[in-house]
Amino acid sequence: MMGDHAGEGVDAIFHRKVADIKRTEKTFWVIKSSKARPAQVQSLCKKTPAYTIFVEPATRGGARPTTREDAAKEYSENGQVWHRLPEGIGPVTGKIDASAAALVFDMMTTVVNGTLDLWDYGDFSDIQKPLKFMLGCSTFCAIRKKMTPHPERMISRYRGILAVARLAEPYCVWLR
Repeated sequence: MMGDHAGEGVDAIFHRKVADIKRTEKTFWVIKSSKARPAQVQSLCKKTPAYTIFVEPATRGGARPTTREDAAKEYSENGQVWHRLPEGIGPVTGKIDASAAALVFDMMTTVVNGTLDLWDYGDFSDIQKPLKFMLGCSTFCAIRKKMTPHPERMISRYRGILAVARLAEPYCVWLR
């Protein structure tokens, strides 16, 4: 689920990230979600090509804007060996603390026209459960699985698609 970040609007964020990819062939997208940790994302992406679908919140203003603008300087695939962020990449900002992570993309497009039916996807970490967005948990590893009959499915099932990005090796990293 996508919203504004530290005073920067959604369109400006996507524009900046697409520009990163054009300049450096990749970009880093800060995430803070217990449902998409680096090892989990890496495991999923090593099995099959994977994409991130950025969707609108169920209601206008439904995604609480991020207020922190801490800038990451380094990334690590495993939390042990650290590398400087690539030269020429724009700021990688958010709440950069011990649990900060980022998805790594090598392609992103905002030229998308459509909606996503959330009832067509299950939670990768527990495939018997549907996706359930909530405050602090708006990024998921998901698998295609019909969740229409599940009693815990989200009420609001259709979401507009804002952008699509392809995950690139190492797929998800720790930040500091």
